[in-house]
Amino acid sequence: RDTIEISSVRLEMMGNIAYINITQFSEQTDTELSAALHEIIEQDAGGIILDLRSNPGGLLDTVVNVASHFLPEGVIVNIVSNEDTLVLNSESSEPTTDLPMVVLVDNYSASASEVLTGALQDYGRAVIAGSKTFGKGSVNILHRFNDGSGIYITTARWLTPNGRLIEGEGIDPDFELELTGDDAVQWAVDYLTDSQ
Repeated sequence: RDTIEISSVRLEMMGNIAYINITQFSEQTDTELSAALHEIIEQDAGGIILDLRSNPGGLLDTVVNVASHFLPEGVIVNIVSNEDTLVLNSESSEPTTDLPMVVLVDNYSASASEVLTGALQDYGRAVIAGSKTFGKGSVNILHRFNDGSGIYITTARWLTPNGRLIEGEGIDPDFELELTGDDAVQWAVDYLTDSQ
């Protein structure tokens, strides 16, 4: 038997609009996204659709690295625990892009996908479209026991760069869409095309 690694990033060119679907934020996501962005630059894309629908989240370090491709400077997320606040800033991630962006979200977009969405929205870096996100703004630590079981303990909350609390609230999109599936993608293509 062999280990099968499923890619978390899918790129498709739709004319001169790049469609990127990120299904989760795994250890490989930043590397996969970097390769996709290099290809987008080579294709001379005019805009990016970032599809985070049904993305349940993943690794915090990964989402900070991913966000840094689109936000080369500034705060990405604030982690608040009791009286302490840990500020996670943009990292040095190549390549970076300032192409116009639409981010597609739904009520299954949660946790790390909300970190990315919230940062992009706070900085006005992308237009957010779809439906309100899930609202998971907690930071959890997994404690494993000797019998193989474990327990997740909530240790902190996270806030967007502007200090918005997401836990139980979610993120309201800039454009509320009743469209789903490929229809929402086509809406984003049309939006970016009309903006060029």
